[in-house]
Amino acid sequence: MTEPQSGRSAPPSAGRPRPWAAVGLPVGLTALIIALVAAYLVVDGRGSGSTPAIATGTPGRAVPPSALAGEWSGDGSLTDCAGFDKGCPEVRTVTVTIDCSDEPCTVTPFDPGYGRPALRFEDGSYLAAGPVPPGVAPTCGGVPTRSALWRLDLTVQSGRLQGSYAESTVQGFDCGATHLRWDVTFDRR
Repeated sequence: MTEPQSGRSAPPSAGRPRPWAAVGLPVGLTALIIALVAAYLVVDGRGSGSTPAIATGTPGRAVPPSALAGEWSGDGSLTDCAGFDKGCPEVRTVTVTIDCSDEPCTVTPFDPGYGRPALRFEDGSYLAAGPVPPGVAPTCGGVPTRSALWRLDLTVQSGRLQGSYAESTVQGFDCGATHLRWDVTFDRR
């Protein structure tokens, strides 16, 4: 094979795409995109322009434990839903129990299966996170995902707790990442 106008022979692979470029480049690019989307879904989303302001509440001041302690309940409105084939529930009743008998206060959403992590005050919000119990975690191939976590982000406003409750999973080999978030205003029960 000769190159036009030069009369020199071109290497045998000239004009043909390299095998790694034809297969490896698209596969690598797809893997990178999947990793970035999964990381986006798992990250808290604070500071993101797409998160409604109420989702994290207006930054507030720390309050005495007595203002937090007790049982709280509220109906959440869906703000984020990703990774589910059948969609997400638009409304979810969320209940939390905050125990301040020891320092720091601990929080339990729904029931003890969700754990009792510390409720910490950070950047004007009360934050907590823990595991989603296997019985209610999203499934992959019929098996509950082990990466399912819940996250609570609250502020105290006019005697109520306002913020968000979220659940998410990370990308696995066989299953995609999932993310749900509800804005909730909690009242004492």
